Amino acid sequence: MNDTAQPAPTTELVLRALHHLIDPEVGVNVVDLGMIADVEVAPDGAAVVVILPTTPGCPMHEVLADGARAIVGNLHGVTSVDVRFVYSPPWTPDRITPGGREALNRR
Repeated sequence: MNDTAQPAPTTELVLRALHHLIDPEVGVNVVDLGMIADVEVAPDGAAVVVILPTTPGCPMHEVLADGARAIVGNLHGVTSVDVRFVYSPPWTPDRITPGGREALNRR
């Protein structure tokens, strides 16, 4: 995390950055897969990323959590990153964005 005091990034900036977090099992970013349930950034730079795994027993929990912490933690103004997993409502393919569907079709 950055130690320099800068304004906290916006939710939109965090979401843009999370496009670089690729689900290793599918090869598509977690935003387009619809796995990001919520993002919050407090004025002090504390960020919370809530991930909705595609399955409750997803073996990639730690990989995704570590990746999210690294990506978001490198944004200017972020002071901490808390990654949480939720399972309700359950993830469904309806959450995949048109860009995510396109990327899946290229695989």
